[in-house]
Amino acid sequence: MNSLRELIKRFFHLFVFLVLQIFALVLFYQNNNYQHFVLSSTLQKVTAPVQKFANIFYKQFHYSSDNALLVQQNMKLLSEKENMFIFSEDSVHAVFTGENKNKRKMYDITSAHVVFNTINKTNNYIIIDKGKKDGVNHDMAVISPAGVVGVVSDVSENFSTVISLLNQNSRISAKIIPINQIGIVVWTDYDPTIAQVIDIPQHLMVAVGDSVVTSGYSDVFPKDILIGTVIEKYDNPNNTFLTIKIKLATDFRNLYNVFLISNLYKAELDTLKQNFKNE
Repeated sequence: MNSLRELIKRFFHLFVFLVLQIFALVLFYQNNNYQHFVLSSTLQKVTAPVQKFANIFYKQFHYSSDNALLVQQNMKLLSEKENMFIFSEDSVHAVFTGENKNKRKMYDITSAHVVFNTINKTNNYIIIDKGKKDGVNHDMAVISPAGVVGVVSDVSENFSTVISLLNQNSRISAKIIPINQIGIVVWTDYDPTIAQVIDIPQHLMVAVGDSVVTSGYSDVFPKDILIGTVIEKYDNPNNTFLTIKIKLATDFRNLYNVFLISNLYKAELDTLKQNFKNE
């Protein structure tokens, strides 16, 4: 106690000076607009880099957990969509029964991350961080949260190659909504945002703004997954089909999270197809 008293007694005048100085600076700062501006600007210059670094650190620290949660939510929504099931009267093997419909799961879905992606080649491809050990197989469908991405072509133990929709060898069976006409989506314009729908007869009423979705007539993609939106269409004088350009739903220039879709009945369907090939 005596030590504290001695300390206050010894530095009393200094304490009083500091308190009065701070009080004077506060009054000066509040009553002079120019000085207020200068001091605020100076403090901002000093604190801005620190705040920026803190924001970056916070975002990076929370990004992975937030992103993982978003991926799981998207997977749940996709797996519950009607196009992931087939309907039958077989209640024994149904995984869901309701509304007078028996659902059987037709597709499995899992997530992956893009580790390599090209968009400026004639035949573009993507590499994802899932492989054989994760259950990835040849010909699995790959989609983004926005729409179609491509099809798995080669699989190693830990990674897989995807033939991008931005590949001139890509052919995706599609349907134009609302006319429900079947066509093929191809990539020919060397623009990562644009593709074409071919094999659509000229007499059909296709309009700008119509949606183009997967047809469901393949054993790779479920039906009604968005591919793009019609932005241009015109008659082709060289044949009886329309030339239709679409804006792709997936942004291939900013692709990170993707989903792999596996047809649980693909082997059975392939066997049936093989019987036709042998005839």
